[in-house]
Amino acid sequence: MEKARQSLSEESERLMMVSGEAVDASGKAAQALSRHSESLFKASQDASNFVNELNSKQIRKQREVFLSAAKFIVESLHSLSVDLTRAIDGEISEKTWKAFQKGDVSAFTRKLAQMGDQLPLEKAREKFTGDGEFRTYVQRYIRQFEELFDQAAENDHGALLSSTFASSEVGKLYQFLCSVAGKEPRLGKDVAKAA
Repeated sequence: MEKARQSLSEESERLMMVSGEAVDASGKAAQALSRHSESLFKASQDASNFVNELNSKQIRKQREVFLSAAKFIVESLHSLSVDLTRAIDGEISEKTWKAFQKGDVSAFTRKLAQMGDQLPLEKAREKFTGDGEFRTYVQRYIRQFEELFDQAAENDHGALLSSTFASSEVGKLYQFLCSVAGKEPRLGKDVAKAA
């Protein structure tokens, strides 16, 4: 009995020692896991911040590209307005021509947009049907404005750019030329109301 008690006591001490070692090992493992979890969490935050920064830079770059392209298209629309003024009126007023030569590239667009209702729609429609050169100018203007408008809508979530282009002189002239060509303007209903 004494021998069994002695053996049981030794086995109990050995179990206590092994369980203590197991507790120490699990504590060390828990600490290591905690350190690794913190490292993973920090890496995850860093990656998230990096992705957000990249997205922000991409949006900024897209806007820069759009604005550069928009400037080119608007200049082209103003240039087409010179040809359209010639084709509609037959001659160009000296005042408008001088303003254009002094750097006011929107002088002809403004003149046509201001004439608005005074422009003879039926005469312009007849000219559109019968004059291939005039038809080319009208179709090119419409196509370029729609490209600009579509790009603005794509890059502008608040519709501010779209509304601005639609209500500008180039937008008003676009709407008139759509009437001349018998085409429905591609402006959204909300944007067309704002224009």
